Amino acid sequence: MILRLLGEVGLLVDGREVDLGPARQRCVLAALAVDANLAVSVDRLTQRVWGERPPSRSRATLSVYLSRLRQVLAVTRSARISRRSGGYVLEIEPAAVDLERFRDLCRRARAGITDDRHAAGLLTEAVGLWHGEALTGLVSDWVTAERDRLAQELAEAEHDRTDVLLRLGHGPDLLADLARRATANPVDERVARQYLIALSRAGRTADALTHYERISGHLAEELGADPGAALRQAHTEVLRTSTEPPLGPCSLPYRVPDFVGRELELDQLRQVLHGGATVLVHGMAGIGKTAVAVRACHDSAPRFPDGQLYIDLHGYTPGHRPLSPAAALSELLAQLDIPPTRHPDGLDARAALWRARTAGRKVLVLLDNAAGAHQLRPLLPGTSSAAVVATSRRRLTALEGAHTLALDLLPDADAMTLFTAVSGREGATAAALCGGLPLALRIAAARLRNRPHWTSDDLARRLAERRQRLSELRTTDQDLAAVFALSYRELDALQQRMFRLLGAHPGTRITLAAASALADKSAPDTELLLDGLLDAHLLVQLDREAYALHDLLAEHARSLTEPAERSEALDRLLDYFRGGGADRWHAQELPNLRAVTQCALERGQFQHGWRIADHTARYLRMRGHRDEFLAVARLGVTAAEHLDDPHALLPSLENLANAHWEAGRLQRAMEVADTQRRLAAASDAPVAHATALSRIGTLHGMFGDYRQALAYYQKALSSVPDDTVTAIVLGNLSHAHEMLDEFDQALAAATRARRLREQAEDWRGWALATAQEALVLARLGRLDEALATAARAVDTAVRHDDAFGQAWACTDHAEVLLAADRPEEAYRQAHRACTILADLNQPLLLTMAANTLGDAHLALGEPRPALDRYRTAHHTAERIHYQRQKDRALAGYDRARAALALPAVTPSSG
Repeated sequence: MILRLLGEVGLLVDGREVDLGPARQRCVLAALAVDANLAVSVDRLTQRVWGERPPSRSRATLSVYLSRLRQVLAVTRSARISRRSGGYVLEIEPAAVDLERFRDLCRRARAGITDDRHAAGLLTEAVGLWHGEALTGLVSDWVTAERDRLAQELAEAEHDRTDVLLRLGHGPDLLADLARRATANPVDERVARQYLIALSRAGRTADALTHYERISGHLAEELGADPGAALRQAHTEVLRTSTEPPLGPCSLPYRVPDFVGRELELDQLRQVLHGGATVLVHGMAGIGKTAVAVRACHDSAPRFPDGQLYIDLHGYTPGHRPLSPAAALSELLAQLDIPPTRHPDGLDARAALWRARTAGRKVLVLLDNAAGAHQLRPLLPGTSSAAVVATSRRRLTALEGAHTLALDLLPDADAMTLFTAVSGREGATAAALCGGLPLALRIAAARLRNRPHWTSDDLARRLAERRQRLSELRTTDQDLAAVFALSYRELDALQQRMFRLLGAHPGTRITLAAASALADKSAPDTELLLDGLLDAHLLVQLDREAYALHDLLAEHARSLTEPAERSEALDRLLDYFRGGGADRWHAQELPNLRAVTQCALERGQFQHGWRIADHTARYLRMRGHRDEFLAVARLGVTAAEHLDDPHALLPSLENLANAHWEAGRLQRAMEVADTQRRLAAASDAPVAHATALSRIGTLHGMFGDYRQALAYYQKALSSVPDDTVTAIVLGNLSHAHEMLDEFDQALAAATRARRLREQAEDWRGWALATAQEALVLARLGRLDEALATAARAVDTAVRHDDAFGQAWACTDHAEVLLAADRPEEAYRQAHRACTILADLNQPLLLTMAANTLGDAHLALGEPRPALDRYRTAHHTAERIHYQRQKDRALAGYDRARAALALPAVTPSSG
């Protein structure tokens, strides 16, 4: 058994999580656990859980919580809560509480009775017990103070662990953690001292000295103090080691001063180099491979006093052929002061001389811009005393035993910093349009710097024009399109065609099936072509199912494509998307569906457009993608209107009405549904007519007019010949009768709806109808039946992986549990519903679930969290004009404030 306080408060028994109940109840356990095996008074417990002004019923609620916790702990057989004079005590083995285990490990490590290696192990284990902030998930003044105190204990343990590891000779491996801690604690001299030592040991003397200047400035500005003796001593030691010059030749290129980011990659590279390894740095054209390699080599130079050599292999250099291995060896030997007259003629003999002259010597070699493994293999030294960094646009998998480091695009923050450093001006939009590609950022920033009359917005507008973006990323000596062209030139004819066609894809995620459609080839043949593009870093693999082109590479691909070739490829792609697929297909293609629908409209292929929009809209609705649902539904109506075909327009209007409804745009939903009703009546389409009537009825109900809603439902039932639509209308009818306290009629409608769903084996619909039936049974006082029925609804939704159905059924189950006076279980069901809805973007259901969760909190004697839930429900209901739930939230909010003896105000103001 493990009781966890160092992270989210929880209890593990036999490796399984035990439910500790609502947050206040968990806070009671935590308040006892921090003083495990010591008595905590009732007053102190109350203050820790509720603060200095606890509610009037806090003691009674505390007793309930303690009773429940005793039941929970009973299953552990190794912990219990006992009543003692003066308070309560949690009796538990100290080792079973992660906080006590943490403190014990720290005490043993600091006791001085063990060596540094053992102490490092103890402190590493202690720090590893933490999983985020202590007491996560709890809220109170005491929790905040305790969390801060425990965070200080963690910081001391991290400091001690780092000191021990530094005494053991560590350094480069600590940089990532120390950089994080130094940023978080800019005036902590102990952390600064550790960081200086680690930077120096990693060969990053310049960075160490820069950091010393930075913290000196912080200390003077914030504290009016100079660095202490320990930090000054570390600084002196860094200065001493930095004055020891390297003995061998150095031909490394210039280290650019405005280098930004790549800290993790640099740390990895430096760490591997210090072990005397070969590292292959690879990535797409313009990603900054050379800049990273040069910086890492400069940082590591002190560890290679016998020389730091550099050669450009011209694998991808405009106007140059790739350097032959023999010619490269001749240049490297010359850098070791071996004159050309002493270079053997044959490649093997020249490579043997190279290996002999580097054997046992601490030499660092940077082989830049390699075309392939064949070019690199003869250039590798023969002993591990030498280290090699090679850069290439290709994945050089054929180079045995080498480490690899793939460079990705710069994060947004680093991209913005680089743009500003080069241009001297802010330009977030312009930087973003460079797509995180360092070369593009440098070219764009250089253009802005050299055009003083331009603003950054001027540059951004030029870059935003997709068809001319590459032409804007060009200066007199740098041309991004030319750089891309070199990579394209190395492909064979089939790979070049595949690359061009991928640029026609309008989306951001290219599945293998879509790529096959573009290329008009089988999946295995297409996959081979895509693998070639991956190796050339002209394509990125997102996951096992899909790929992506960088925006700038996609533009380059489009610029190479003839109009006829592009048009034929898009025809094949739209045919592929028109057919749609199962849920898994839609999930894979989800990022593309809106863009593909838009593409069909732009090409005037309206039949494709409305059909793609139709199956896409139905999937988006089911999965709760509200914004995309509305956008795609609008595109579907636009496409269908061009066809002047009711068979296309009616389902498109239905999708749009549903999308407006689920987005809370109820008046717009009413207008679209009425348009659908009139068109269906004129087109003799009874199913569409009944669907529109049902939607109009639902909207009247949301506005609070349930009598009018009943009238529309009755009209729908009188004309619909379809069992599926009948089941939907009956469910809505049941809800309207329930709201009017006509429970017998409500039960009859719900039961009939459930049976129709069952006959059709529509189990997702069955779960919704069954949940409604359970709710009506509870209203009739048939609580045992209601509880069993609600549980079946939840189980069915879970079994069929229906997130929306789970949220709906859990909400209704919670209502039934509240009616049965089982508030704790109601809380769990309502909380589960709200958790699901956090990812579903379903405001209609969210306002219902939030109100129900507020009711559960009130029933548990927790009015303060109830206020938060009612605020959420009120805000959402007000935004989408859901009058019934808005009134319910207001009533609940007033009850919660009354329980706290607070004056009545509206949720928006209180």
